[in-house]
Amino acid sequence: PRAFTVPLAGTFGNAGRSTFRGPGLFNLDTSLFKRIPIRESVTLQFRAEAFNVLNHVNFAFPNQVVFLGNSANYGYSESAGEITNTATASRQIQFALKLLF
Repeated sequence: PRAFTVPLAGTFGNAGRSTFRGPGLFNLDTSLFKRIPIRESVTLQFRAEAFNVLNHVNFAFPNQVVFLGNSANYGYSESAGEITNTATASRQIQFALKLLF
């Protein structure tokens, strides 16, 4: 049997509020920098930044369309509840060099 039924026209159905929820999110970003004095008023700064350091996969919310309500194709969505992409990017590392004067 199906978990949901098509509601009658003009009604909201029996699904509760916030019925569909997504997986949790875990992300670790870090930044390191080193200041190198060149002269009294001039400093060189090297910076390294990493996003999603542990390269943890964070899945996006599942497809929440349960019913197809358009006139051409009324019924159940085949992709309801499927997770098809990620919420965050994979590991990214960037470097910067700044001259402060």
